[in-house]
Amino acid sequence: MVKIQVKPFSDLTGREVFCLSRIRDEVFVAEQGITVPELDDQDLAAYHVYLLNEQETDALAAARFFEDQGRYYIGRVAVQKAARRKGLASQLLSAIESYVLDQQLTGALYLHAQVSAKQLYLKNGYEEVGPIFEEAGIPHQLMEKKLH
Repeated sequence: MVKIQVKPFSDLTGREVFCLSRIRDEVFVAEQGITVPELDDQDLAAYHVYLLNEQETDALAAARFFEDQGRYYIGRVAVQKAARRKGLASQLLSAIESYVLDQQLTGALYLHAQVSAKQLYLKNGYEEVGPIFEEAGIPHQLMEKKLH
């Protein structure tokens, strides 16, 4: 299987951008019915973390992380429906954590977890911060993980 990649947007190939756009559209727009624009300006400044299938025609899992006002945030964590429950989301989180530690970018990561996915992040060492809030019509929880 192809290994998890971590790349800034400027290093992505056209094929990779296509695969990342497709998985996010499938998960967030088609499945979850989110109507706010899926691609945003943050994508241009973000690092993209993903696992493509063997043929490099689809992303099996994808996420991004970026710096905002001195904090690094993980977002857009998506796993293809057929590839779920195989640990891919945890592998993405681990790849992000390793990358930011190796590059000495930050000592903590933050994310806006959909409440329905909060257990995934708790299992991976993230802790709840503050109250639940709504984002794109979906309840979310700010979460933080201190890196060692």
